[in-house]
Amino acid sequence: MILKNAKIVLENKVINNGWVELENRVIKSVNEGTTDLEGMDLKGKWLMPGFIDCHVHGGYGVDFESGTIEAFEKFSKNVAQEGITSYVQGSVTNSKENNKKYLTEFAKFMQSPMIGSKCLGLHLEGPFISKEKKGAHELSLLENPNIESLKELINFSNDNIRIVTYAADLQDGSFTKFMLENNILPSVGHTNMSFSECEKDYEIGFRHVTHLFNGMSGVSQYEPGLASFSLFKDDILCELITDGIHIEKDTLKLVYKIKGPENICIITDAMNAKGLDDGEYKLGNLEVIKKGMKVSLKDSGVLAGAGATYDHNIRTMIEANPQIEMSDLIKMTSTNIAKQLNIFDSTGSIEVNKFADLVVLNDKLEVEKTFVEGKVVYER
Repeated sequence: MILKNAKIVLENKVINNGWVELENRVIKSVNEGTTDLEGMDLKGKWLMPGFIDCHVHGGYGVDFESGTIEAFEKFSKNVAQEGITSYVQGSVTNSKENNKKYLTEFAKFMQSPMIGSKCLGLHLEGPFISKEKKGAHELSLLENPNIESLKELINFSNDNIRIVTYAADLQDGSFTKFMLENNILPSVGHTNMSFSECEKDYEIGFRHVTHLFNGMSGVSQYEPGLASFSLFKDDILCELITDGIHIEKDTLKLVYKIKGPENICIITDAMNAKGLDDGEYKLGNLEVIKKGMKVSLKDSGVLAGAGATYDHNIRTMIEANPQIEMSDLIKMTSTNIAKQLNIFDSTGSIEVNKFADLVVLNDKLEVEKTFVEGKVVYER
């Protein structure tokens, strides 16, 4: 397949008019200029590496807690319309009984052929988080980070847990070491830990933070916390919900200035009501209300996941930071997290011999087409 007349966004430059050749699921060549070969005319639109959302719970009426192969497949198929070619399925805090049930089905789903975007595994958000910064997680189900509990969940999932959000101050460092030794990305979040408490696990090797500013100790001249530490350390990759609701646009400006495009990964943190009408829904066992793109707990008004799409979030990030070049944007949507998850050898940029995981955007940064391994899985 030939994709021609495109603005091709590479890691270090943009080819203002070029063409890409796809063959056997991968990128065979990347070329400047025009071609007489038959192919798909992209008419000057942007051709970018497909987006990778490492923290998304659901959307379109389903989530991890739907707990069936059919629900997981529905999400995989529908999320492609956002330009997402790969994602890590997020969970909320569940009972052990429910986790066993959901994870067993999820393991079966991971063994079945992907029909839309590629699921990379599970992002376990809870139960290993703090009571003080639990957000929209059920208090009675929380527990301190526990290796034996995690081992049990790993077994249920058939070794498909890729990321774990945890309160690092509620363990002695052994939990962090265990994850690193077992190819699980430790992501510190939902914690009230102080700046100085972050040092121990940073020295052990944590380099990822769950949705910066949300569900964590913040920035204070008297009590600096995880948010301050995350901004201070250049090599910590910060998840950022750039919907304009979880973080104000002026704060997005500040984060971009401090962290730069190399240390941010844009996420949605979206829940099952994304893509649906406003109304009342459930996040796990908790009742929530969706109004526009905002989702909050019915009883307290606390933000409960999100209702925005990935393409909306990149547009919001650009609105806040119009100086962002397209080659820097793809770092935050694709490249950084691909490197973090150790999949950059096969996806996350437009390079020869990598999977043809691609998204086509118009000049308004709206999704026109999504390709997963060379196959069109969404067309506007």
